[in-house]
Parts: sequence; C-alpha cells; structure tokens
Amino acid sequence: MLFRSVKITTDTGLIGWGEAKSPVAPTITATPIHDLAQGLLLGEDPTNPMLHWDRLYGAMRIRGHSHGFWMDVISGIDIALWDITGQAYGRPVAQMMGGNFRDRVKIYASGIPGVRAGAPAEAWQRLRETAEDVRQRGFHGTKMGIGLGVEGDVRSVQIVRETLGPDFMIFTDAAGMYSLADALRLGRALEPLRVGWLEAPLNPEDFDKHALLVRSLNIPIASDQIFNRWQVRDLSRSGSIDVVQPDVCRSGGISECKRIADLADAFGCAATPHVSIGTAIQFAASAHVACATPNQTWMEFWYGANPLGNQVIEEGLRIVDGYLRLPEGPGLGIHVREDVVRRFVVEGWAA
Repeated sequence: MLFRSVKITTDTGLIGWGEAKSPVAPTITATPIHDLAQGLLLGEDPTNPMLHWDRLYGAMRIRGHSHGFWMDVISGIDIALWDITGQAYGRPVAQMMGGNFRDRVKIYASGIPGVRAGAPAEAWQRLRETAEDVRQRGFHGTKMGIGLGVEGDVRSVQIVRETLGPDFMIFTDAAGMYSLADALRLGRALEPLRVGWLEAPLNPEDFDKHALLVRSLNIPIASDQIFNRWQVRDLSRSGSIDVVQPDVCRSGGISECKRIADLADAFGCAATPHVSIGTAIQFAASAHVACATPNQTWMEFWYGANPLGNQVIEEGLRIVDGYLRLPEGPGLGIHVREDVVRRFVVEGWAA
C-alpha cells in the first residue's frame, strides 16, 4: 500500500493501480486493505471487479460500514481491478463498462477560494488575478470554494463573474456550511450571477431541507457527499438533488460510481465525478467513468500545484481546449512511475 495508491499484482504479471481517498490518515485505509481485504482477494480471478465489490462490501455490511474508511478501501481496490481487467481483455475501462459516450470530458478548474466579507482590498485583487489565471490556462469553467458567509460569498462570485465575463461557467461549493435560511438567501443572490450549481449547501443528512432548496431555487443543487447507490436512491426519491457527484476514490470505485450514475440518470439527474487533489490515477479513473456516463456534465479538475499529478505517470494526461482527453490503451491507459509514487510512501507501508 502506497500513499493513497493501491497496487495489485496478478500471478500472470499484470499490475493494476487504484487510489483510495485517505488524505488525512492513509495508514487507517492501508490497515484494512492489508489485514482484511487481502484475504478476500488472494487466489481469486481479478477480472470480476463487480463480483469482488459485492464480496468486499458484504464483508463489513453487518457492521454498518456503508461509507467512510471501508468504502475508501473498496474504492482503491475496485479501480485497480478494473485496470487489470481492461489490460487482460486489451480494452479501455470505459469500453469495458459498456462503451464510450465520448472520448473527452469538459473540465472545470477547481480550487478558486472565496473571500470573507471585510477582507482587505489585496484579498479581492488576488481573487481577480486567480480568476484571470484560470482563463489564461485554457479553462472555460471554474468552481469556487465558498461557505465563508453569505455576503462574502456573493461578492466573491460577483468579482469572478465580472472578471471572466457572462459566458464563463462558474460553479460554487459551500462545503455544508449553511443553515436552510442562509442557503436560501445565498442561492437567491447567486441566481442572477448565472451560477452552474450550488454544491453541498447544507449538511448531507438533511434530505428534506435539500428538497426544499431544489424546489425553491433556480440554481441546480449538487452534492459530492455521495457514499453509495442506496443513498442516491433516497436523495432522488425525495427530490433532494439535481447533480450527483460521486468520487471514484471514496464512493466505491468505478463499479459503484457507474451504478450511481445510471441510477441518477433514471431519476433525470446529472452525474459527474468529484475530483479533488489526487494522483493521475484518480483523474484517469474519473475520466473513464465520465466518458462511459450518458448524463455526464462538467467534470472537476484540480488545476493548482499537485506533485502527484502527471509526474507519477510516464505519459501525462492531455488537456486540450478545456477538455481532458480519455487516456488511450487498455485498462486505465496510464503507466504509473512507481519510483515517483514511492517518494510519498507513508513510513511503515512501503510494501
């Protein structure tokens, strides 16, 4: 187990790479992979990823592990098994999932931080400069981290809109920081600013309050706090969501993200992978899911400094005119530079 990365080697020499969402305490994710999941996988056919998903999930169902660290574990393993399966059959993962709806995915630059009300003039000027930098890098959309207070949030979005113009796509992420009353006030103020969606405005457990937001606002309500398909079923039934954002590294990997996207499509919701700071493994796996998803919208892409991005693969992921090209080749279509990844190994888990 490497830092956030999962490597699975088969008896025939195929190597699959996955990634688990464990930025806070990677050894907590590493331990159940080594002590529990390994015993369920050794000696099994690796080209049955969805079968192994059910076996892994079932192993801890009785203990209530429907999300959290165990789903992180399943996610990393599942991605690696899909990588192996694609290599074994000589086909890209997206084709193995049923076929490509597209061979590239439109991405937005994630990571523009909002500014609190009352901040000095220098902070607002930095915001303008950051927005302009996003455009100069070729992106056509961005997502702002808000949730810093309604007044500061609204002014932050206004400044970015003024800087980038009326046709540039702006998404917002409030990280669950608001009460219903403030979320309504924020959403109504953002409507004339043509915001693409308001992400995670409330605590994810508040289904009924999210449903009220969906009914009350003209801005789509999105959530990256997605853990499994059963949660998405309940969110969709209650009318609590417009855009579903599962993360391949914490929402059960490629298998569960495809199930989630298909379920969202049945309820008329859009779906798109959530992608935060991760390695090129996460970006590649997310691109395969996005390209195999009919109801795909803009996909997130962390545009800031990232030592675990293209540096960890032999041929970097290609971004052309604001689109991430689907990696070519079997499996995930990437070749991981293990020597680079090992520079970030957490001590004690270099096996």
